[in-house]
Amino acid sequence: MKPKIKFKLNKTLDKKMAFEFLNIKQGGVDFSRGIIDVHPELKIIKEIKDDKQKKKLINRHFDFFYKKHITYLKNQTVRFNKEWIKSEIKFFNKTKKIFKNNPWPKGKYIGYLSIIDCNPRFLKDKTFQIFYFHPQGIIYVTMHELLHFIFYEYAIKKHYKTFKKLNTETGIFWDLAEIFNAIILSLPEFIKLHKQKNIFSYPQHKKYLPKLKKLWQETKDIDEWLIEGYKFLKIIKNK
Repeated sequence: MKPKIKFKLNKTLDKKMAFEFLNIKQGGVDFSRGIIDVHPELKIIKEIKDDKQKKKLINRHFDFFYKKHITYLKNQTVRFNKEWIKSEIKFFNKTKKIFKNNPWPKGKYIGYLSIIDCNPRFLKDKTFQIFYFHPQGIIYVTMHELLHFIFYEYAIKKHYKTFKKLNTETGIFWDLAEIFNAIILSLPEFIKLHKQKNIFSYPQHKKYLPKLKKLWQETKDIDEWLIEGYKFLKIIKNK
């Protein structure tokens, strides 16, 4: 059964993610820039050592921002819901072929609009955040996050011994998932849907992309790509 995505606001989650991502750097990306660059008023927070004071500053600023722009943010949720509906059927039909009719995992499938540009996904309940003014647009970001949900589900389900004990938030499994998304979303049939010329990939993954992209072009088989891609990254990163 295909999931139905809904877009909503969640200020409490937004505050929590702003605090958590202040000190996260991964894949060559400093996620704090997605907070400070968007809200320069919070620049001082990097100099504050006390977590309670950091949270207090975040709470005050987010309360002010949401109150001031609530009408616009609500309108964005309406727009996002309408835009996604136009592309969802074609997206699910294409992913159905890639993942060999594997059913989508159960979950809430909610996209929470965010006023920071960090865009985390939550595998446990199948929800994600999307920057309300994301330069790549709602279609691209939603496809990216949904691919994560079915990718991890499929990999663990079909190749349990290889992936079950691996960390989904860092390391080779995380690398593989992000590289997979960059490859799939760069395919012509997906570009036709999200209409983005520049496909995001983490800086530290760019050196692996040519090899793994070629592997996909040669196999076009998710199972073979998963195993061979995992072996390739494991060898390269353990040198």
